[in-house]
Amino acid sequence: MKRQLWAAIVALGLAAALLAVAHPAAAAPRPDGASARASFHGAVIDLASGWQGAQSCVVYSRTDVRCYAGYGEADTALGYSRAADPLVAVTPRAVPSCASGWLCLYENVDGAGRRLQFRDEYWNYLSTYGFDRATSSWRNNQGSTDSGALSLYNRSTVYTCGANSYALQLGVYDNQAYAVWG
Repeated sequence: MKRQLWAAIVALGLAAALLAVAHPAAAAPRPDGASARASFHGAVIDLASGWQGAQSCVVYSRTDVRCYAGYGEADTALGYSRAADPLVAVTPRAVPSCASGWLCLYENVDGAGRRLQFRDEYWNYLSTYGFDRATSSWRNNQGSTDSGALSLYNRSTVYTCGANSYALQLGVYDNQAYAVWG
Protein backbone atom coordinates (compact mmCIF):
# COMPACT_ATOMS: atom_id res chain seq x y z
CA MET A 1 0.00 0.00 0.00
CA LYS A 2 2.80 2.42 0.91
CA ARG A 3 4.61 1.56 -2.32
CA GLN A 4 1.49 2.34 -4.41
CA LEU A 5 0.97 5.64 -2.59
CA TRP A 6 4.61 6.57 -3.15
CA ALA A 7 4.34 5.68 -6.86
CA ALA A 8 1.22 7.85 -7.19
CA ILE A 9 2.98 10.81 -5.53
CA VAL A 10 6.00 10.46 -7.83
CA ALA A 11 3.72 10.23 -10.90
CA LEU A 12 1.86 13.39 -9.86
CA GLY A 13 5.17 15.19 -9.34
CA LEU A 14 6.39 14.18 -12.78
CA ALA A 15 3.11 15.26 -14.39
CA ALA A 16 3.34 18.67 -12.69
CA ALA A 17 6.95 19.05 -13.85
CA LEU A 18 5.97 18.28 -17.44
CA LEU A 19 3.14 20.81 -17.34
CA ALA A 20 5.52 23.46 -16.04
CA VAL A 21 7.76 23.14 -19.12
CA ALA A 22 5.14 22.62 -21.82
CA HIS A 23 6.52 25.43 -23.98
CA PRO A 24 8.74 24.80 -27.03
CA ALA A 25 12.50 24.73 -26.66
CA ALA A 26 12.92 28.13 -28.35
CA ALA A 27 10.98 30.45 -30.57
CA ALA A 28 11.72 30.40 -34.28
CA PRO A 29 13.19 33.57 -35.76
CA ARG A 30 10.60 36.34 -36.00
CA PRO A 31 9.06 37.15 -39.35
CA ASP A 32 10.15 40.61 -40.52
CA GLY A 33 7.76 43.52 -40.54
CA ALA A 34 5.40 42.44 -37.77
CA SER A 35 4.09 45.19 -35.51
CA ALA A 36 1.35 45.50 -32.93
CA ARG A 37 -1.30 48.17 -33.02
CA ALA A 38 -2.49 49.23 -29.57
CA SER A 39 -5.14 51.53 -28.21
CA PHE A 40 -3.79 54.35 -26.06
CA HIS A 41 -5.86 57.29 -24.82
CA GLY A 42 -8.35 57.09 -27.67
CA ALA A 43 -5.75 56.70 -30.42
CA VAL A 44 -4.11 53.73 -32.13
CA ILE A 45 -0.32 53.50 -31.86
CA ASP A 46 2.22 51.19 -33.52
CA LEU A 47 4.25 49.77 -30.64
CA ALA A 48 7.12 48.66 -32.89
CA SER A 49 7.61 52.36 -33.76
CA GLY A 50 7.39 53.63 -30.17
CA TRP A 51 5.12 53.68 -27.15
CA GLN A 52 4.08 57.34 -27.51
CA GLY A 53 4.22 57.97 -23.75
CA ALA A 54 2.58 54.71 -22.66
CA GLN A 55 4.24 52.95 -19.71
CA SER A 56 2.22 49.74 -19.44
CA CYS A 57 0.77 47.68 -22.31
CA VAL A 58 -1.48 44.65 -21.90
CA VAL A 59 -1.60 42.04 -24.68
CA TYR A 60 -5.07 40.49 -24.43
CA SER A 61 -4.53 38.83 -27.83
CA ARG A 62 -2.55 39.47 -31.02
CA THR A 63 -5.29 41.83 -32.17
CA ASP A 64 -6.26 43.38 -28.82
CA VAL A 65 -3.48 45.35 -27.15
CA ARG A 66 -4.25 48.19 -24.76
CA CYS A 67 -1.74 50.66 -23.37
CA TYR A 68 -1.87 52.93 -20.36
CA ALA A 69 0.03 55.99 -19.14
CA GLY A 70 1.16 54.24 -15.97
CA TYR A 71 1.07 51.03 -13.97
CA GLY A 72 -1.78 52.26 -11.77
CA GLU A 73 -4.06 52.85 -14.75
CA ALA A 74 -3.33 49.37 -16.16
CA ASP A 75 -3.64 47.73 -12.74
CA THR A 76 -7.07 49.31 -12.26
CA ALA A 77 -8.20 48.08 -15.70
CA LEU A 78 -7.12 44.53 -14.75
CA GLY A 79 -8.57 44.66 -11.24
CA TYR A 80 -5.16 44.42 -9.56
CA SER A 81 -4.72 45.69 -6.01
CA ARG A 82 -1.24 45.67 -4.51
CA ALA A 83 -2.80 45.51 -1.04
CA ALA A 84 -4.58 42.26 -1.97
CA ASP A 85 -1.54 40.65 -3.69
CA PRO A 86 -0.55 37.58 -1.59
CA LEU A 87 3.11 37.66 -2.69
CA VAL A 88 3.41 41.33 -1.73
CA ALA A 89 2.25 40.39 1.79
CA VAL A 90 5.34 38.17 2.10
CA THR A 91 7.98 40.50 0.60
CA PRO A 92 6.27 43.88 0.08
CA ARG A 93 9.15 46.06 -1.07
CA ALA A 94 10.69 43.72 -3.63
CA VAL A 95 7.70 42.37 -5.56
CA PRO A 96 6.84 44.13 -8.84
CA SER A 97 3.13 44.72 -9.48
CA CYS A 98 1.52 42.25 -11.88
CA ALA A 99 -2.16 41.32 -12.06
CA SER A 100 -3.28 37.76 -11.38
CA GLY A 101 -3.24 35.64 -14.54
CA TRP A 102 -0.46 37.59 -16.27
CA LEU A 103 3.26 37.39 -17.04
CA CYS A 104 4.80 40.86 -16.77
CA LEU A 105 8.06 41.97 -18.37
CA TYR A 106 9.83 45.13 -17.24
CA GLU A 107 12.27 47.30 -19.13
CA ASN A 108 14.47 47.95 -16.09
CA VAL A 109 15.66 45.98 -13.07
CA ASP A 110 13.48 45.85 -9.95
CA GLY A 111 10.25 45.86 -11.97
CA ALA A 112 10.73 49.42 -13.22
CA GLY A 113 10.44 51.18 -16.58
CA ARG A 114 7.95 50.19 -19.26
CA ARG A 115 5.87 47.07 -18.52
CA LEU A 116 4.50 44.60 -21.07
CA GLN A 117 1.97 41.92 -19.98
CA PHE A 118 1.09 38.56 -21.59
CA ARG A 119 -1.10 35.55 -20.83
CA ASP A 120 -1.13 33.57 -24.09
CA GLU A 121 0.44 30.14 -24.42
CA TYR A 122 2.34 30.77 -27.64
CA TRP A 123 5.48 32.67 -28.61
CA ASN A 124 5.06 36.44 -28.90
CA TYR A 125 7.91 38.29 -30.62
CA LEU A 126 8.96 41.24 -28.50
CA SER A 127 10.02 43.38 -31.48
CA THR A 128 6.35 43.42 -32.48
CA TYR A 129 5.71 45.35 -29.26
CA GLY A 130 8.80 47.57 -29.34
CA PHE A 131 10.37 45.49 -26.54
CA ASP A 132 13.08 43.50 -28.34
CA ARG A 133 16.17 43.10 -26.12
CA ALA A 134 14.50 45.32 -23.52
CA THR A 135 13.63 42.90 -20.69
CA SER A 136 15.59 43.36 -17.46
CA SER A 137 13.15 41.90 -14.89
CA TRP A 138 9.88 39.94 -14.82
CA ARG A 139 7.07 38.59 -12.68
CA ASN A 140 4.90 35.58 -13.46
CA ASN A 141 1.54 35.80 -11.69
CA GLN A 142 -0.32 33.30 -13.93
CA GLY A 143 -0.86 30.49 -11.44
CA SER A 144 0.90 27.78 -9.49
CA THR A 145 1.58 25.51 -12.50
CA ASP A 146 1.89 28.02 -15.36
CA SER A 147 5.51 28.76 -16.15
CA GLY A 148 6.42 31.33 -18.76
CA ALA A 149 9.55 31.55 -20.85
CA LEU A 150 11.86 33.97 -22.61
CA SER A 151 13.61 32.90 -25.80
CA LEU A 152 17.08 34.44 -25.91
CA TYR A 153 19.16 35.71 -28.80
CA ASN A 154 21.61 32.82 -28.80
CA ARG A 155 18.59 30.85 -30.19
CA SER A 156 19.27 27.87 -27.95
CA THR A 157 18.56 29.20 -24.46
CA VAL A 158 15.08 29.39 -23.01
CA TYR A 159 14.92 31.24 -19.71
CA THR A 160 12.07 29.89 -17.58
CA CYS A 161 9.89 32.37 -15.71
CA GLY A 162 8.74 30.12 -12.91
CA ALA A 163 5.12 30.04 -11.80
CA ASN A 164 4.20 32.53 -9.05
CA SER A 165 7.70 34.01 -8.96
CA TYR A 166 9.73 36.96 -10.16
CA ALA A 167 13.28 38.07 -10.97
CA LEU A 168 14.37 41.60 -10.13
CA GLN A 169 17.25 41.32 -12.59
CA LEU A 170 18.31 38.89 -15.31
CA GLY A 171 22.09 39.04 -14.87
CA VAL A 172 23.84 37.66 -17.97
CA TYR A 173 20.43 37.33 -19.69
CA ASP A 174 19.66 41.05 -19.30
CA ASN A 175 18.23 42.54 -22.50
CA GLN A 176 18.65 39.26 -24.41
CA ALA A 177 15.00 38.19 -24.88
CA TYR A 178 13.42 38.30 -28.33
CA ALA A 179 10.26 36.28 -27.60
CA VAL A 180 8.02 35.46 -24.65
CA TRP A 181 5.79 32.46 -23.95
CA GLY A 182 3.20 33.19 -21.34
